[in-house]
Amino acid sequence: MGHVAKKQEIKTVSFVHIGDELVNTDDLDDEQRRRLATWLKTTYLNALFQGKVEFFECSKARDTNSQN
Repeated sequence: MGHVAKKQEIKTVSFVHIGDELVNTDDLDDEQRRRLATWLKTTYLNALFQGKVEFFECSKARDTNSQN
């Protein structure tokens, strides 16, 4: 007779430091969310490709100028 896993609901909550304050990521504005996402992605990619390539955020002004 096999065991059936008990179904449980898991709730996750995340926080970031803004200055000395811990802020729930649900309370971030669009710009703060974009910056957090960029930081998470570049941190992950830099760890994954360490020693091979380096990822970084381009400034908006540089992005705009490079499109012309």
